[in-house]
Amino acid sequence: MLSLDDLRAAVGQDLGTSDWVDVTATMLEQFDEATGGGPEYLALALTNRVLPDVVTVDASAGLNVGTDEVRFPGSLAAGDRVRGHAVLSSCSEVSGGVQTVMRVTLEVAGRMEPACIVDAVSRWLA
Repeated sequence: MLSLDDLRAAVGQDLGTSDWVDVTATMLEQFDEATGGGPEYLALALTNRVLPDVVTVDASAGLNVGTDEVRFPGSLAAGDRVRGHAVLSSCSEVSGGVQTVMRVTLEVAGRMEPACIVDAVSRWLA
């Protein structure tokens, strides 16, 4: 678990990699039915699933502010295995805590290109 001071000191550092997650046909079908979105948006949603496996912060509250840049260099299909890899891009002071940008890469087993790369913006309050 990282403190706010740990985050301040970790800019530019590799935060780690999550466990693998299996992408099933049912997962793709349910996501499409619920959102009308395609597999690339499931890839984006999965970054929020894997990020807490990579980093936890000792804060009174953690807020998902949104995203900066999002890219979809590769595809995502049923039967794929994915995992998230995170690097802390920035950490800035905000009222009551810090705001971070973590670059989360959703890697696909056996492929060179990830399914998604997102700059996830979070706010952590003391």
